[in-house]
Amino acid sequence: MIAIIGGGISGLTLAYNLQKKNIPYVLMEEASVLGGCIQTDYKNNVIAEKGPNSILADEFIFDFLSDLGLDNEIILANKTIKKRFIYKGGKYRALPSGPISLLSSSFFSWSQRIKIFKEFKNKTLSKHNSTLYDLIQSRFGNEVSDYVLDPFVTGIYAGDSKELIADLCFPVLTQNIKQYGSILKGFIKNPPKRKKTITFKKGLSQLIDTLQQRLQHIRYETKVVALNKEGESWSLLVSSKEGEEHILCTKVVLAIPAYRAASLVRPYFPTIASLFDKVEYPLVYYVHILFYKKQLGFQPNGFGALHPTNEKLLIAGVIWNSSVFDGRTSDDVVLLTCMINEKRAPFIKTMSQEKIQIMVVAEIKELYSVAGHPISVTIGSWKKSIPQYNIDMVDVKDNISYLEKENIYILSNWPNGISIADCIYHASEFSNIE
Repeated sequence: MIAIIGGGISGLTLAYNLQKKNIPYVLMEEASVLGGCIQTDYKNNVIAEKGPNSILADEFIFDFLSDLGLDNEIILANKTIKKRFIYKGGKYRALPSGPISLLSSSFFSWSQRIKIFKEFKNKTLSKHNSTLYDLIQSRFGNEVSDYVLDPFVTGIYAGDSKELIADLCFPVLTQNIKQYGSILKGFIKNPPKRKKTITFKKGLSQLIDTLQQRLQHIRYETKVVALNKEGESWSLLVSSKEGEEHILCTKVVLAIPAYRAASLVRPYFPTIASLFDKVEYPLVYYVHILFYKKQLGFQPNGFGALHPTNEKLLIAGVIWNSSVFDGRTSDDVVLLTCMINEKRAPFIKTMSQEKIQIMVVAEIKELYSVAGHPISVTIGSWKKSIPQYNIDMVDVKDNISYLEKENIYILSNWPNGISIADCIYHASEFSNIE
């Protein structure tokens, strides 16, 4: 039997695939609900996400969702999401989306525009374990690094592009340099697969609920206290409302955060546990703000807006939810999701939630020329949010194989991709293990 520890999207996807193949499993979740960071808030006809806001889906993901019977529940993002805005020089400016708009837009200086096209012949080689910032700066210059890379990395990872490793976050960048001598040339020769941004009629939790309904062997409020080696198998000491018991399994899958995995493997693999301890999870606040459209002087029409570090704003980025997907609010209301993280603003660790909320609302009112007060404001946080793919994660990846030799496997949003799609890919692939 395979023991799956953790009921997030990775653990649920694995359990679903194992069940289809009639492979014995048990999924144990310490909390009373499933889904991990995928949590949707339904309130007053508003659908707001507390964690991820969408899924970037390719054919594989659509097939997976179809198998779950979710075809008719999928909502495609509106075409307006092609518009991405960056706050620069005191106002929101549309980011150029292609060569023509790059030439005609004043977003970049002329010298920067020329430097972008010169990347095709840039002979700079990427260094081993180069950070994203160093890689992009060496090939495109400071404007691209500071006003494109920096805010996008903050939006995706809640991290710092000067710390995150290029090969771990976006390996295609260095692959293009090695194979084609240019990042841009690589994208032209081998363009990325087309993907669509999606959600569901009832939000992303609908995916979790559907998986939950399909699975037969889930144990809620069940904590795995310890792993004990018994020959070629593992005996799990688990604690639940019914008391303690031992569960014997042939393979253990840790679909949990690194800090939780560390506590379980430490008795047998202390060195690896110490590496897991180093995986960083920054504090992130999310703030959902509702306004009537007529209150806003600037109408959000696009995916959202990102705020570069150089602009010295508290909010790292804003998702324009009611513009991205239909049915999130009534037609006369705008939903904004504001993200604040400690990598950008370390001082939030010592601030009260109430103070942060006041500061965020004040900043939004100024940025969007808002008249009057919000309809409502909801604030929440993830004390340990997104695992950081920095240099410490390199060591983690290099040592995971030692656990696999002992039939312990890592299956989570570390260290092989943080997105929902990444988790589904890897969990589906893992289900083929013998």
